[in-house]
Amino acid sequence: MGYIKHIISMLFSIDIRSRLIVGFLVATCLTGMVATVVGIRLINENTIREAQRKVQQDINTARLIFNYNMDRLRSQVQCISQSCSFQDDLYTKKDVSAENLKASIKSAVSLPERCSCLDMLTLVDAGGTVVFRGSNPAAVGDNMLWDTVVRKCLQEGKVQSAPELIPVSLILLENPDLSERVDTPIIQTPQSVELAPERLPDGMVLRVAHPLFNGKGDLIGALVGGTLLNKDYTIVDKIRETVYHDETYRGLDVGFATIFQGSVRISTNVMNENNERAIGTIVSREVYDKVITRGEDWIGRAFVVDDWYLSSYSPIYDMNRNIIGMLYTGILEAKYRDMKLITMMIFLGITFAGMIIAFFISYFFGHSIIQRIQVLKGATDRIASGDLNYQLPRGKFSGFDILDDAFDNMARSLRDRDDRLQKVFKQLTRTERLAALGQIAAGVAHEINNPLGGILLYSNLVYEELPEANRARANIEKIIYQTNRCKQIVQNLLDFARTPAGELMPFNVNDVIQTSLALVEDQSMFQSVEVVKNLDGNLPDIKGDRSRLEQVFLNLFINAADAMNGKGTITISSQVLTRYAGDTEDVSFHDEKICLLGSDQTVKITISDTGRGIDKAYLPHIFEPFFTTKDPGQGTGLGLSITYGIIQSHGGFIDVESEPGVGTSFIIALPAYRETDPSGSLTQEGTTDR
Repeated sequence: MGYIKHIISMLFSIDIRSRLIVGFLVATCLTGMVATVVGIRLINENTIREAQRKVQQDINTARLIFNYNMDRLRSQVQCISQSCSFQDDLYTKKDVSAENLKASIKSAVSLPERCSCLDMLTLVDAGGTVVFRGSNPAAVGDNMLWDTVVRKCLQEGKVQSAPELIPVSLILLENPDLSERVDTPIIQTPQSVELAPERLPDGMVLRVAHPLFNGKGDLIGALVGGTLLNKDYTIVDKIRETVYHDETYRGLDVGFATIFQGSVRISTNVMNENNERAIGTIVSREVYDKVITRGEDWIGRAFVVDDWYLSSYSPIYDMNRNIIGMLYTGILEAKYRDMKLITMMIFLGITFAGMIIAFFISYFFGHSIIQRIQVLKGATDRIASGDLNYQLPRGKFSGFDILDDAFDNMARSLRDRDDRLQKVFKQLTRTERLAALGQIAAGVAHEINNPLGGILLYSNLVYEELPEANRARANIEKIIYQTNRCKQIVQNLLDFARTPAGELMPFNVNDVIQTSLALVEDQSMFQSVEVVKNLDGNLPDIKGDRSRLEQVFLNLFINAADAMNGKGTITISSQVLTRYAGDTEDVSFHDEKICLLGSDQTVKITISDTGRGIDKAYLPHIFEPFFTTKDPGQGTGLGLSITYGIIQSHGGFIDVESEPGVGTSFIIALPAYRETDPSGSLTQEGTTDR
């Protein structure tokens, strides 16, 4: 600790020139180190993420190829079953000879390779008894209902297919020529699962059973086909060819594919140290526990033969959803490891080169800054001596003009400080005058009602005394109309800020909606308007001034009809939103959601029309006083301001959604009434002032 303090004290004791250079150097080195660490971490994360994405894509492709072979086998058996002519013979109990079956199959398949992947082809009757085996014609009469695929096919009368584990003895009964392929010795490897048997007792078979029907539609049997996957490298080699294109990197295969029976490799292109396919080797305990035991996919690093591979394992299920094996793909990690290393080296090289260049630049500019500081010191002395007209000589390098301008501005500011103080004083005086005018305007809004009332009264008296033929009556009518309009504007201004004075009572908002709607639906402007009501009958009560809320809904209904020019649809809906314990998500109207105003329940009312809509630029201002989108003389712009004030005074809020040419929706949220609320209080917890 003392040594560090000594170094710090030495740094602060050196001259400013050296301190600047050291500071630039330290800042540059720290920036370079942070950038390097962050860059390396990002490169590492991105490389790992890309590799994992590639491995996930590879195993998905492998599944597709595996399923394709299953579907291909299914199509072959279906083609053979539909083309053969032995169904009626079986139904009438006639003998079906091997020659006839072979002849019918040969005539049904135009290309020999269509059935080249079939290792087993067996004909059974409706009871599951074997009638004919294509690869073992002499073995007939046994029953195959032990086979889940065959049994389900005969029970449901539908084509069934799935991978299956079949005992070796039954596989040899189907096709004695498969004896070499089903003989799979188990080879223990380091960290592998320990297995008791020395050889696999079963084989993995892609199994298909296709039902056979006679001309009357009766089930008469099934044609059963199968392909043994043990030591059949068609699928794994196709996966490697499709996914990895037989690519190599530094003499190593880029990718491998393997089919496991349980935990034992039965088909693979992974080679052992003798350059032979590693048939019979066992997967590790970690992979076995996750894939075979828990049925989950496994993605991670695995050491294969002589290098690390990014591997993916996926379970294989039989018809009963039992895990009988795994599908594996792996990609050489060295390729991504080298890509990451090269990228990191390039990044480090650029960083260190930048640090060296930054050091020389910082040294140069540090020296120039010192020179400029000396010039600034001399200028400061001149200004301190009273020479306020002194101006700095311009620097040679860009950027120093800022300091020159600062000194020149300082001199000018000293000369002009009295003028600026006077300007500030005048500004303060004007501000105070504007504030006083604002107070006067607020008072006028209250006091102007009295003279307006007098004008209106005497205008009506004059109007009543004038004969109907008098031309002055038209002018008096205009005076009365304009006076009423002014009075209404002033009243609206007062209503916008007025707090509710009526008795606050709990009531159901649906009743207010129905009452308000009844007041307007018989008017002429609503004759061609369709009103759709979706009101929730289980709404909780709210507490407030019923008459003022009627004013809100009347205003919104009339605005909606006016926006549609009296033709269209108004949709009115109400619902209750409930907040459950643990809900913390912030929501908004624009996501068709609503904030719960701090209450456990909130009543939401939506009033939508199919009118012309509101331009996006106008939406932020529609609740402002005197703002209107109507033609001049058609509105004062106070209706929505009053509506907003009423809703806010009830502890709720209102918002709008609109799309030009489609329509407009006003959404109102009011907190549900709680008996514990203070009597007469409308401000609910969570209310936000506009």
